[in-house]
Amino acid sequence: MKALVTALALLGCTAASAQEAKPDAAKFILSLQDPATGGFKVTAAGKPSLRACNGGVKALKALGQPVPELDKVKAFVTSRYDPKTGTFAEPGGKPDVAINAVGLMIALDLGLPREKFVGAMTYLKDNANSFEDVRIAAAAVEAWGVGDCPFSLDGWLKTAADTATPDARTAGSVLAMTLRLGKPSPNGVAQIATITGGQNADGGWGVANAAGSDLETCYRVVRALKLARADGRTATTELARVKTFVAKCKNADGGYGVKPGEPSTMSGVYYAVVIEKFLGELAK
Repeated sequence: MKALVTALALLGCTAASAQEAKPDAAKFILSLQDPATGGFKVTAAGKPSLRACNGGVKALKALGQPVPELDKVKAFVTSRYDPKTGTFAEPGGKPDVAINAVGLMIALDLGLPREKFVGAMTYLKDNANSFEDVRIAAAAVEAWGVGDCPFSLDGWLKTAADTATPDARTAGSVLAMTLRLGKPSPNGVAQIATITGGQNADGGWGVANAAGSDLETCYRVVRALKLARADGRTATTELARVKTFVAKCKNADGGYGVKPGEPSTMSGVYYAVVIEKFLGELAK
């Protein structure tokens, strides 16, 4: 607990620098909005996509910034949904569980009527099987409203409970998924211990056996710690060191790479902004 208190105090000391970084991040996000469709791109050279829209809209909201061309963004997202099959797909792509979940999340985040997308929930129920499938599908169910989910989540919860968590990334992913569905994790104590023990020397977390940390893994882990705090659990993870790692991923263009030294992408800036938001909430 002492380590956690110290970490939270250090987080407060760096709050000003985080505030200063917000305009740069927002400017980078807006530079990736396509003026014709209103959709967001992962990189400047890319094309508008549901994934980039999901990241861009969520990051702007986390920064307290309005989403420009909102009607165009809504029209772009709606155009990626086929009501006949109940599926979302990227331009030129095919439906799968991950993109269906992402499409449903951004549609709901934009305030589009959820009754238009009931088919997407049916698709997730029928096709989410592996842990990675049910993990991302659970995020869509959370956006839909767990209490209003039209099907049983017991199978997904069993998949999570049966998933081994030998590393921090997997432990954080399983813990976060379970808590997002409103259930305590039966292995929560062990999962938090794995997260705590898996923090790298650079302050972040990464894929098992990989060199160094990455923002995607940090995002999964910090979300789990935030949800665990709300569930009444605490961890002695040195959260202030996470901010140091996130700062190493920032580039001169105001965006973030997923790893230090990598080019800025919508994914990188989304992870960075949301991690900063979660850390701020943990510091309160």
